[in-house]
Amino acid sequence: MPFGDPDVDLYELLKSYGEIGYRGFEAGAILLRGNPSENLKRVQSFGMKPLTLGYRIGGDNSVDELIKNAKMLGIDRVTTFVGVAGAYRFKDRLEPPTYDEIMREIEEIEGVSKRLAEEGITFAFHNHDVELEMSFKGVPLLYLMLAHTEHLKIELDVGWVKFAGKDPAVVMKDIGDRICALHIKDITGGTIIQEKPKGQVTMPEFTTPGTGLLNMKDCLSVGLELGIEWAIVEQDYQYNLSQKETLTAAYLNMKETGLVE
Repeated sequence: MPFGDPDVDLYELLKSYGEIGYRGFEAGAILLRGNPSENLKRVQSFGMKPLTLGYRIGGDNSVDELIKNAKMLGIDRVTTFVGVAGAYRFKDRLEPPTYDEIMREIEEIEGVSKRLAEEGITFAFHNHDVELEMSFKGVPLLYLMLAHTEHLKIELDVGWVKFAGKDPAVVMKDIGDRICALHIKDITGGTIIQEKPKGQVTMPEFTTPGTGLLNMKDCLSVGLELGIEWAIVEQDYQYNLSQKETLTAAYLNMKETGLVE
């Protein structure tokens, strides 16, 4: 969603997504602008609900404020979308993280997860490829995080899992009930190069979910077996379709599997 575009009415955008058939959206913090209560009623009138608030690892976060806002908006999940390994992967830092840095980060994650769990709120980590490709003492980072936490859940991005060369359905079965939501993203197998201030970043060539290499039906089927409620469509950038066209095609492709409402 074009959150930074002042010319876009985000509520009209959400209304149009609700008309496609979607029932939830991430980035619930947009409802905190202005009157949160009225904003929440407005999106609910579209048949939509906010799914998560964001947390920045190592940032200036107030967990108490997160809890207050989550309860005000009826949100039961807080998600962090990048850690120190991701910062290295996307060239926000040049040096790879050390084992000690990773373990300090995991300690922070578990502390936040435990505090939120006491309030009935799930804390989730959203993966990219690096958490499956980077290992410490022979253990992939994603599994290391899970081994050293009790309360943390995973918002598994199956497109990034596929880009890492893994079978998303197998990873889903490995992680099991530690998954709280899926990000449904698809790739062509190609790559593109993005220029960042600190260097080049190799990115997957994304495509509308259901039109690329991802076995979407397998992912959705395992998701149902695991009792996962939300499959969240995401495509980082478009090539030939607009955002709304991408979301429409993705929704219909998922619905065609017979596994989503």
